[in-house]
Amino acid sequence: MAKLASIVLALAASAGALVAPPAPKAATRLSATEGASAPLGFWDPAGLSELGSERTQAWFKAAETKHGRVAMAACTGWIVTELGFRWPGAYDLAGNKWADVPSGLSAEALFRDNSGMVQILFTAGLLEFWSELEKPHYMSGGTPGKFELLWDPVGFTKGLDAETLATKRQAETNNGRLAMIGAASFWAATYLDGSVPALGGAFHN
Repeated sequence: MAKLASIVLALAASAGALVAPPAPKAATRLSATEGASAPLGFWDPAGLSELGSERTQAWFKAAETKHGRVAMAACTGWIVTELGFRWPGAYDLAGNKWADVPSGLSAEALFRDNSGMVQILFTAGLLEFWSELEKPHYMSGGTPGKFELLWDPVGFTKGLDAETLATKRQAETNNGRLAMIGAASFWAATYLDGSVPALGGAFHN
């Protein structure tokens, strides 16, 4: 019996040796790419980095870049107009002046009523459509957010090495994320009293 037990144990050990060790957990598709930065590092509580294919992840990255850029423009515009700055002159042939344009989302209502919003949406839609024609497409190996028509027309990035470019792209990503939070906070502080204590009384409708 003891000899039989020894044989069984030996066979079990041999079988265990033939079983491949568990593979290490694969890194998420975004964990080693642009976007992870201090102090949070790679932070994805919703698990979005596990969704879809590489093309899906490229779409997510491009969407984040676009939203971040729009949010940075929105924050700049909101702050500037709240400080009282306006373009000189009139914004239409009827002689309506920029100086009379209200701040915040009240300006959106004004331009919605006089067809100005149609022009804004048409321009934005044209740029969006044109960006989808870029080759290679950002979902097929292209750079998310790189749009030749508007990509660095002044040439700030020309001659920069890859490491410096990566640092600047990361800075843009971080600034865009902060701007998305900032734009939402500006809206809330203006229209929901007390929703953002740090901005209490800073903005008005």
